[in-house]
Amino acid sequence: EITKEAVEKAFKSSHSIDMNLVNAQQARRILDRLVGYKLSPLLWRKVQRGLSAGRVQSVAVRMIVDREQEIHDFNPKEYWIIEVELTPLEEQEATFRAKLIASADGTKLNISDANKANKIAADLEKANYIVKSIQTKQIARQPAPPFITSTLQQEAWRKLHFTAKHTMAVAQQLYEGLPLGEEGSVGLITYMRTDSTRVAAS
Repeated sequence: EITKEAVEKAFKSSHSIDMNLVNAQQARRILDRLVGYKLSPLLWRKVQRGLSAGRVQSVAVRMIVDREQEIHDFNPKEYWIIEVELTPLEEQEATFRAKLIASADGTKLNISDANKANKIAADLEKANYIVKSIQTKQIARQPAPPFITSTLQQEAWRKLHFTAKHTMAVAQQLYEGLPLGEEGSVGLITYMRTDSTRVAAS
């Protein structure tokens, strides 16, 4: 947390340096040099000029490659979903949709082709429907945590189709401030390059 109050509080409650944290940072620094400084030149010579390796980067690339291989090896199977739109006789405006998930004896359906789907749909068109029960329940849903860099970029792409670069450019403007009438330039969001969901009370 980088606020005036947090910095002042830190100065007032200073403590001895935690050498475990110092050593952890030094270990990361050494690994960065061993992996990056040694492997990057090797990639330039053996694979392609301009490539790089890194303590975090190389592991992340491996995870992406493995996931892409899983997608490539996936064997898609055809399946069909059947829904019916129903209107109660007593309430013509209370239309609702029902999804077919099992046969009359409770056997789960596996509709694997169009012929089977069309046959079931034809039978359903002749059927009479009865609502056996209605269940009403309350569900508590926790609010989503504040954005971190990655979730901000994901949501911006999902809802607005913004690229990561465009998202961060817009976020930078909101962070630095926009003119709001007599108030002048006002920052509208907290710092956007973070992996922490903590937000200062102030």
